[in-house]
Amino acid sequence: MYRDKKLDRFQREAIEAIDAGRSVLVAAPTGTGKTLVADYLVDKILAEGGRIVYTAPIKALSNQKFREYRAQHGAEKVGIVTGDVVINHDAPLRIMTTEILRNILLQQTGLAGEPAQLGEVRAVIFDELHFMDDPQRGTVWEEVLIYLPSDVTILGLSATLSNLDELALWLSDIHGGGVAVVKENKRAVPLRFRLMNLDSGPVEVAEFKTRYEAQKKERDGRERSRGRGKRDKFSRGRGGGRGNDTEETGFRDMVAALRDEDLPALFFIFSRKGTEACARAASKRRNGFLNGAEREAVDVRLDEFRGEHKGILTPDIERMLRHGIGYHHAGLHVHLKPLVEGLYEARLIKLLFCTSTFALGINMPARTVLFEKLRKYDGEQISPLTVRQFMQKAGRAGRRGLDDAGEVIVKMEYKDWRRSAEHVERLMAGQPEPVKSRFNLSFHSVVNLLEQYDDEEIQRLLSRSFLAWQRAGRQETLEQQISLEEARVRSDERRQADGPRVHDARKRLQKLTRRLERERRWLYDQFLEKVSFLEGISYLTGRELGAGARILKHVQIEEVLVAELVLAGCFEDLSPEELFGVCCGLVTDLPPKVGVALRVPRAISVVLDSILAVVEGEIVEQAMALAGGEPRFDPRLMALGVRWAEGEPLTDLLTHVRSGSDHAGDLVVAFRRAKDLIGQLRHVFAEDPARVKALRAVLRRVTRDEVEAI
Repeated sequence: MYRDKKLDRFQREAIEAIDAGRSVLVAAPTGTGKTLVADYLVDKILAEGGRIVYTAPIKALSNQKFREYRAQHGAEKVGIVTGDVVINHDAPLRIMTTEILRNILLQQTGLAGEPAQLGEVRAVIFDELHFMDDPQRGTVWEEVLIYLPSDVTILGLSATLSNLDELALWLSDIHGGGVAVVKENKRAVPLRFRLMNLDSGPVEVAEFKTRYEAQKKERDGRERSRGRGKRDKFSRGRGGGRGNDTEETGFRDMVAALRDEDLPALFFIFSRKGTEACARAASKRRNGFLNGAEREAVDVRLDEFRGEHKGILTPDIERMLRHGIGYHHAGLHVHLKPLVEGLYEARLIKLLFCTSTFALGINMPARTVLFEKLRKYDGEQISPLTVRQFMQKAGRAGRRGLDDAGEVIVKMEYKDWRRSAEHVERLMAGQPEPVKSRFNLSFHSVVNLLEQYDDEEIQRLLSRSFLAWQRAGRQETLEQQISLEEARVRSDERRQADGPRVHDARKRLQKLTRRLERERRWLYDQFLEKVSFLEGISYLTGRELGAGARILKHVQIEEVLVAELVLAGCFEDLSPEELFGVCCGLVTDLPPKVGVALRVPRAISVVLDSILAVVEGEIVEQAMALAGGEPRFDPRLMALGVRWAEGEPLTDLLTHVRSGSDHAGDLVVAFRRAKDLIGQLRHVFAEDPARVKALRAVLRRVTRDEVEAI
């Protein structure tokens, strides 16, 4: 028992490993209770007077854990340290971004094993450990795991991974001692998958296949009778609608198919604007999903909210919430998010339209999960959902202790089935993809490593990466091939001192040996390529840090772009408020169709062409090619940032934004990231006390209201 709860088998195993002093990786399906293991480790460390760090990949999850742990352990024991929020920095339990933790470790942990000055931290919890393969931030997670001293306990939590044992072997290798692996493949509440369209209604996959074949047979029969052949028009691609004898199934049809016993339901719509439009339309149906008492409870909460936050609730949002309907996405107003989440937790929102962010980490299960489609934009293109992405969302279905099964309903037109069948069956089989390393050191890390460690230590660091571990198999294969080729050469030489056969064998051996050497040096060569680039643009002279490298030492956001802007003098004549506005335009961007009815101040307009020249310049282009990604530059956010730094409220700023969707959350994200960048620039301008003082002042001014909210 723990906290009066009977423990499942995997929870007991994980806790026993923790009590034995071992690091542990726990993989279990969404909703099975992985976080209980983290809670146990937190309780144990705090009870023993120790210190512990909790990391998570997204701010929403970090904030949720901060609130939960403060409620459990008291405000004095819990702190949060991110780039834009610092509360109770020296608390024994700190919620911390991996970037902050990486920087502490990079600066204070010797690669030869000296202890880190982390305030005697005894354990680090990595929630959503599979985030290691995130293309943008996975490297940081990997760096933290490499830099952590061997005496710090690691607890990694993740949804089921197919290569968890490989991860554990890697961690055991770089930290010493065996890392315990605890797996749970069975869900506490099983999932029941159904497909639906207007003809089929929600049916299980086998029934859907039967109906598809019947429809196809009927259609083929009609085509033959018309003399038009047997072509399968169900698989024609994206045409559709009445051309396939059925209307396209809409979200309203899926909502209409829900019974009272199917609620509450999460409906995943992979578009912010789509979540809002669907929620707005659904709220116009009959009387909504709430009874009288529930509606009264919502009214009480809405009255409380109005008293605390003026001008945020719109008539549309009020009507939705009073009907038991809501929406949730990353752009949602920072104060509306806890309102929506609180109503959902209280079972006062019965139908929530949401994007992917609602599925990551936040513990809010449903009875039913619906999917409008099984493809989403991955940052570069529209791609099919991976098994992990699908199960992270589908896994929200089924509430422990309340439901016998979780219902998962996916929209599927007959015309799409033939090309989708294999993908659907793979998703529903639930076998997740392995975690792959995304290790790609930032220029910030390259400069700091060069300043602190010699070549041998840097090579040792790189060899400890998960990428090096995963590529080790290639080396082993080459080594085996070399051994076989060497044996052939020896055998052939005994038969003939020289000759075409021996000559060819030696050439093959030389080629394999060169390949092996390249493979062994591959990661270090990638590192040297970045070093060479920095030398080529005069940021480095050997190991001596030039002006550009000294900027990179402190800047972690749009690294080379910001360094080039500083060197070009683009920030010199800007006031702190104007500099904050420019930073807003460098750290994030708004969707293309969003309009902003504000002009940037004259001082910014004077340097806009210079900024654009840097953004589009060859140096930034080459840096992005090496580091990955695209430079950001969105002047629309600059004027908004200046107004925020001057004290204008968010509600007033939003009146200047022209869009059919809520972008309050986007503005807050921009302000927070810009605040983080201003904090980094303080160190860049450390030799200019007046400038540092002015930047500190603007940081205080922008740290208010929604930006300060947790």
